[in-house]
Amino acid sequence: MNSTSKVLLCLISLVIFKPLSALEPLEDRELSEVSGQAFISVDSSSYSEDGETWDFRRINLGLDIQTLLTADELVVGEFERNFGDGDGTAPMVVEGSDGSTRTVDYIDDENGDVAVPSADLILENFALGAVKDPYSANPEVDPFRIRAPYIELAYKDNDQGIREIIGFRMGFGRAQGYLSADLLSVTGNFEAFVVGNGTDAYNSACVDGDSGAWEQCLLLSAVQGSVIYSPIALLDGYTGNALPYWTDEDVGYIKRATWAGVPTGGNFSTSSWLSGILPLLTADDCEISGVRSCLKTSIYQSIYLGLPEEQRPEGATFEETSARGMFVSLQSENVPWEDLSGLSNAGRVYTERGAFFNSSAYADANGNRRYPLTLDLYGGLAGTPRVATCVGKVKGC
Repeated sequence: MNSTSKVLLCLISLVIFKPLSALEPLEDRELSEVSGQAFISVDSSSYSEDGETWDFRRINLGLDIQTLLTADELVVGEFERNFGDGDGTAPMVVEGSDGSTRTVDYIDDENGDVAVPSADLILENFALGAVKDPYSANPEVDPFRIRAPYIELAYKDNDQGIREIIGFRMGFGRAQGYLSADLLSVTGNFEAFVVGNGTDAYNSACVDGDSGAWEQCLLLSAVQGSVIYSPIALLDGYTGNALPYWTDEDVGYIKRATWAGVPTGGNFSTSSWLSGILPLLTADDCEISGVRSCLKTSIYQSIYLGLPEEQRPEGATFEETSARGMFVSLQSENVPWEDLSGLSNAGRVYTERGAFFNSSAYADANGNRRYPLTLDLYGGLAGTPRVATCVGKVKGC
């Protein structure tokens, strides 16, 4: 059995079998959120665009799961891709410095070609959930919680008119908790939001690192004390662009990324009086206003999906604090999956051949736009440490 099959079986087993041994009573407030529904329901739908039609069959499981799941490695979409083939496959690169500016070079494989990761998704030391006080005599499991998981198949007629399965996805209606891993290869939507004080950006570019030009430092000094923010996404670590060199025009996203940040052309924003000026300083060559804007995905060791406990209003429910729209899919050709993020402009998530991980912006209970990973500016530059996912050690159970 190949690695992809093992991964899919693991995920399906988590959804179907895990809750059977972990049924727990709901509190009165949570019970009030639940309306009567079948344990299993099936939805069928179709979608047409540009003369093509896709049919979908989604199996909804009316379950509420709490779990602590660990795996040495999660690998999905293991097949040959090459840098420069036009499909958006990212090169593996090594970063350095000549003492004042960033230097970067391609990593070559054993054949002398530019190396790329071996699979679309490679998550080593994968875990859902966490362990509090892992070194104490009384460690406590902080479970990853899933509500309303589903499995969906996509169908399409081939050139001979024969209906074929061309896509599979597994997703969660709502999810909350820690997702931890060494992110060695990511394909899909990996969105985060960085927010912080302009003082941190000024210190990083003009005091600690001395990477900002005088005019950039002048502008950043003006926003000290102001809140600055920017969304971040997957990008090419060689150029800082959203897509690598030699990517075809019809390709929608980067494949096998190992870097994330503010892509070329992006910028910090601020709510201060400089809101109309700061966006003029856009990201270029992995710097934005003298601040690093390209970061290895592997530095983000733990992601909290939903609203962390310390940020929740008193009495807030799971429905009000959980994330929506998360899924993992695998398709043999382009598939436009329904966007279940709850955003007002939600339409379709357009996926291409291979594996796809969707951890993107979603709407909270009040319709506000939220990101699955929100970092302070320092955290965006330094990464997020891993929470413990084992008893007696941080990882490697």
